Amino acid sequence: MEFDSVSCYSIYSVQSRERKMAETSASAVDLDEILEEVGQFGKYQITSYLLISLPIFFTVISGTSYVFTAGDLDYRCHIPECLDSGNQYMPPWIANAVPFEGKASHRIPSRCLRYEPANENITSHSPHSVSCPAEMFLNTTIRCNKWVYQRDESTIASEWDITCDENQWKLTLVGTVNSIGYFVTTPIAGYTSDRFGRKAVLLGAISLACFSGLARSFANNYEVFLLWEFLDMALGGSIYETAFVLGMELVGPEKRVLGGAIISAYNGLGEVFLGLIAWAVPYWRWMLRVIYGPAIFLLLYFWILPESVRWLIAHGRMNEADSIIQKAARVNGVVLSDKYLNMMRAASSLEQQAALKDDKADAESTDSVPLKDVLIEVFQSRVLLLRLFVCCCCSCVNMFVFYGLSLNSVTVAGNKYLNFILVSLIELPGYLATYLGMDRFGRKMTLCASLTFSGACCTAYIFVANVEADWMRLVLFMAGKFGITISFTVMYVYATEMFPTQLRHSLLGTCSMFGGLGITVAPQTPLLSRYMEALPLLLFGGMSLATAVLALLLPETVGTKLPDTVEEAENIGRKPVPLTPPRRFSQRDVFSQDCVQSLTLKSASSPDV
Repeated sequence: MEFDSVSCYSIYSVQSRERKMAETSASAVDLDEILEEVGQFGKYQITSYLLISLPIFFTVISGTSYVFTAGDLDYRCHIPECLDSGNQYMPPWIANAVPFEGKASHRIPSRCLRYEPANENITSHSPHSVSCPAEMFLNTTIRCNKWVYQRDESTIASEWDITCDENQWKLTLVGTVNSIGYFVTTPIAGYTSDRFGRKAVLLGAISLACFSGLARSFANNYEVFLLWEFLDMALGGSIYETAFVLGMELVGPEKRVLGGAIISAYNGLGEVFLGLIAWAVPYWRWMLRVIYGPAIFLLLYFWILPESVRWLIAHGRMNEADSIIQKAARVNGVVLSDKYLNMMRAASSLEQQAALKDDKADAESTDSVPLKDVLIEVFQSRVLLLRLFVCCCCSCVNMFVFYGLSLNSVTVAGNKYLNFILVSLIELPGYLATYLGMDRFGRKMTLCASLTFSGACCTAYIFVANVEADWMRLVLFMAGKFGITISFTVMYVYATEMFPTQLRHSLLGTCSMFGGLGITVAPQTPLLSRYMEALPLLLFGGMSLATAVLALLLPETVGTKLPDTVEEAENIGRKPVPLTPPRRFSQRDVFSQDCVQSLTLKSASSPDV
């Protein structure tokens, strides 16, 4: 249709012009150099990171809440022949009516089998109904259709009687649907974030997630609950990536590892808070309301949280970027030099000239339309394509193992809330180890070593699967989580440093989309333990070890600045080209044609070091 053609032409023309102007402005402004002058991690960045922590807490807690809202419970068959059958989960006579199962150290009543009554005429009104002696039952077992649950917690399993092995998939499906929502929305959110700004996407995702989460707490059946679970992540699943990119673009190159470790530590603390909330409010409807209700106040960030300066510069919005930089300098107690002022003026001049050239070109010719979107730009570069493939594989395995260990931790014998909290707490020393090791040993070495360590710990689980000491299994869970936490954190920082500014969030979102495949499959892994207890851990270990080998193909990025263009990103890991000494510009030279050409050529030829 003609309307469609005109629309496509308009959209791509605007995007092409904005991208050209943005690259021109970005070539004149070195934000890493500006941040070194303003302060790479001063009071302004600390305040911003504290603000970023709350959305991350919220998205981690809400995105993992299904571990407890759709968690399995202890339950047994209802025994109608016994008068007090419905009063308690473990009455004194229960062994007479229900067979027990499990390990010798942890025997529990069978969930779906009971002993057949010896006399069908015996009812709850019989003289024996209070004590329910063994004589009332035969040694043969039958299935039951009504259950008694432990009364100290409530999940959708007890709400809608999702019981027995044949229905376990309904509980694990909740986590998979949650992950599918995340899988669907992440690349779209990455594109919109690169197009419309980090702040706009962050606030939009928070508001939509709050609505869908509160709506889920009022679901009246399993199907409606499942729908809102999907919409929750489909509408709000981009919060973590957006906040992460916003935080990483706020700090200087020397503090990038610290920034990534701090943001990632918020992830572990969020899981700890989830365990504490679920422990304190073990009734799934009220737990969701406690999580989502207070999050509405995060919408106040519209007036508090600043936009990413790097994004503003990359999109040619120099006045807004300058305003934020000036504010950051005041908060950090720094007086900006004339060099900064000259740099911003040069950028404004280049931006204006680029706009005039584009207007002139549009007036002379309208039949040449550069139909380039994000994916086409990546596929044109074999270097970035291979890099993206490896990053996607690493993200998939990282998320599969990371979330798989957390989900399976609640199946280890003992207090499931405490187990979940301990496996989450081990992330904190993992983030500390990341901070201490990434700059010292490099991104690649840290990534490969952590994947190898996690894989070895998970594989070793097979040797303790049948050991009565529950603490040994929990220790291996925690050790595996420690290793994969390091890998998980390194990968986020690594991917951020390997791709150009204009495509950074889009490609990070693409990696996260494939990571969503890992999250999608992870909730199903507890079902594997029905066939072999160590099978989920063996799967985690094998995939971690294989990915450690694949990660050797990635370039080392330690000490490099964030690339602003595709060419700069491709040059990462290559031998640096000798540079001439930097030229100093006077205030008069800033607006000269020689200055414009010098800045443009420097941006086009300088490798990322």
